[in-house]
Amino acid sequence: MATRTHWGAAGDVAASRHGVFHRSRAAEVGLTNKAIRSLKRSGHLTEPVPGVLVVAGSPDTWQRRLEIATLGSCGAGAASFATAAALVGMDGYAHGPLPHLLLPSWRRQLTAAATLHVGPFDEIDLVDIGGWQSTNIARTLCDIGGCDPIDHVKLAFESVWRHGVSLEWIRRTAERLDHPRRPGPRVILELVDRAHRFERPTGSALEVRLGEILASVPGLVRQHSIHTESGAFVARSDFAVPEVKLAIEAHSRQFHFGSSATDRDEDREHQMTEQGWQSMFFGATHMRRPADVLHRVITTVERRRRDFGRVRTR
Repeated sequence: MATRTHWGAAGDVAASRHGVFHRSRAAEVGLTNKAIRSLKRSGHLTEPVPGVLVVAGSPDTWQRRLEIATLGSCGAGAASFATAAALVGMDGYAHGPLPHLLLPSWRRQLTAAATLHVGPFDEIDLVDIGGWQSTNIARTLCDIGGCDPIDHVKLAFESVWRHGVSLEWIRRTAERLDHPRRPGPRVILELVDRAHRFERPTGSALEVRLGEILASVPGLVRQHSIHTESGAFVARSDFAVPEVKLAIEAHSRQFHFGSSATDRDEDREHQMTEQGWQSMFFGATHMRRPADVLHRVITTVERRRRDFGRVRTR
């Protein structure tokens, strides 16, 4: 029969890891198999995966599910794919109902606890994040690049580039993992080449979405620097059609909220207007109607092109 001491020991060992612990850890603190059986019969413990014990009533969080999966692999597995992307905070990724786990070989007992992947499993691709073994950023991009929608992958790629991750490191990793049966590395290599053409990352996830909507606009460039005739810097626009002096901005409350931001934006717009530029702003609400956004921009470009033509012929 399990005693209060046994229950206390189980709670103590599980407290730091989201209510989850392994039988080997239980043995270290004196919890015998007999005591564990008693605690399971009384409903205080469950064993969702062989060898992995969970304190009944502990919150069913993504952390608990990931802990169950990693302990169930006896430390062999690593958080990967969407789970690894969420762990490092890539844009567009959140923790799903089941963790993704990369394994060096199949573990059938984990099927109900995780979405399993088996593939190249190199120590160079692994890091520790919050006490969990996980694929690193470059490897994670190569993995999601082969199975997730390209718009999600672009969001993730731009977010890590924006935070200073080396494009050269991402390229080297993708080249090492490139294989005809693995499409992900090739997708990432194309995004790296695209990034070098643009030179600068986008400023936000909203900007990435706007860029996708406007991809067909003739003459569109991104992160365009605007200067006075004497060469003094005025502003950098998210997107621009320089031929007609049209600036297009992804307008996020995160960066454009409060009186100081309003004053700064107004001063910037005055300086751009003095140089003959027009600005268009699009927020998250506009992105829900991408066809309308594209139509408004193309219509404005055509109108300004006609206006510029009339000015030049006078």
